[in-house]
Amino acid sequence: MPTTSVNVQAVAAKGSAAPGNNANADILVLVSDPKTGAGVSTLVQADFTVADQFGVPGQSCGFSSNITSFVNTGTGAYRITVATHSASPPPGGCKWVAGHYLGQVNVKTASVLGQAAFLLLIP
Repeated sequence: MPTTSVNVQAVAAKGSAAPGNNANADILVLVSDPKTGAGVSTLVQADFTVADQFGVPGQSCGFSSNITSFVNTGTGAYRITVATHSASPPPGGCKWVAGHYLGQVNVKTASVLGQAAFLLLIP
């Protein structure tokens, strides 16, 4: 069981994602020590999971567990990109649809645990 809770903040931006494409959307995740406020800078991609929590009308694919890029900035900030995917994609593949996507980022290692919600708007 993880021994230390961490503060996690997440904010999303559409990046190159747009209705009708499968380009990356961006999530900035900040992880900090709740006692000192110092950034937790030792995490790796395997320590993060991303989940979409609600479907958008017309959406046939999600972005859960589909981290397409990961950058540890070394300051406690992590740049994560996601794209739509499905185990059984529809004809034409997975595409974003316009809407508000509610998501969750989880951080978990043998010694830390935290989570945050975010809103991704694809206009």
